[in-house]
Parts: sequence; C-alpha cells; structure tokens
Amino acid sequence: MFRRRHGQPSGPLMPKLLKLVVALWFIGLAVFVFKLPGSDAPPPVASGEGIIVPTGGGERVVTGFKLLSDGGKRLLITGVHPDTTLDALGELTGTKPDPCCVDLDYTARDTIGNAAYAAEWVGEHGFQTVRLVTSWYHMPRSVELFRRAMPDVTIVEHPVSSQEMPREGWWKNPEAWQLVVGEYIKLLWAWVA
Repeated sequence: MFRRRHGQPSGPLMPKLLKLVVALWFIGLAVFVFKLPGSDAPPPVASGEGIIVPTGGGERVVTGFKLLSDGGKRLLITGVHPDTTLDALGELTGTKPDPCCVDLDYTARDTIGNAAYAAEWVGEHGFQTVRLVTSWYHMPRSVELFRRAMPDVTIVEHPVSSQEMPREGWWKNPEAWQLVVGEYIKLLWAWVA
C-alpha cells in the first residue's frame, strides 16, 4: 500500500538515537579507562612546585607531606574537615609537618570547590607549576577541573594508590569498577556543567 520514500528512516528515530547515545557512552568509558594513570612513577618534585592535595584518603596527605619534605615549596590540603588541625593530620599520617609551609582549606566541599580554592592559593603564591596529588581513579576528573580553574598553570599529575584500592589489577575488582564508572559519570557531568 504505502511505500517508504527514498531517504526516510525505516523505523522510529528514538530507539536509534538511544542506541547511539549508549554506544557513545561506552566508547567514552573505554577512553576514560584507557587514560587512567598507569603505574609509572611521577617525576621527582621540583623546588619551586606547589603541592595540592584534595582530601579523600590518608595516602594522599602522606604523599603530600613527603613531597614537601622532598623539596616542594608549599603544600595546600583542600577540603579539610572543620575540626581537623595540622597536628591531627600529622598524628594520623605519622609525620611532623612544618606549619610554615602547609595551608589547610576548610571551605571546599567537593572537587569543584577544591579547584576554585586552589586557583586562589596558586595566584596568591605565584606558582607556575603545581603537583596535584589524588587517588588514581580520581585523577582524570580532578585534572579537568583544576585545569579549567587555572588554565595558565602547569599541573603535574601525582596519582596515589591505597591498599584498599590499588591501581594494579583494579579491573578485577568490582568495587574499583564502581569507583571508575562513578568518576566517569561525574566527569561527564563536569563537562556538561
């Protein structure tokens, strides 16, 4: 009876669009996974570098203190709980941080807030290069947000791993997959927002 005109879609358009969106989502996830930091060691800290540690794991803070003692110029720990002191962080990590060179930010509540506060801190101290210390699975989104907040600053990635969530062989761990997919979704949201 009715023939399909040449060039018209053969079926409803919405299912095809949905399939395309799902395919693009999975392709994006594959790219995200491919870009996760490897196990290569980051370069040694330079004497003029600022060090930025968004809170979220003791291993981040321990690494920040170590980088400061290895020659970093100044350390910012951003997103600190209002009741936490530098002495408490030292006790928690088993270190003796020098209060002259450590700044604590109590205002940031998320990674966007961490990046915004860090940008002010970087401007105040005149850093050209900063080292971003965060968990390996958190690094892609953090770098995106920090680069957006301070586009003229060189950001050296310093991913850290924990015993609970090691980088090596993470793809065998369902909890690691949950973290990675969650970070991917948050990254997509950050791009949209």
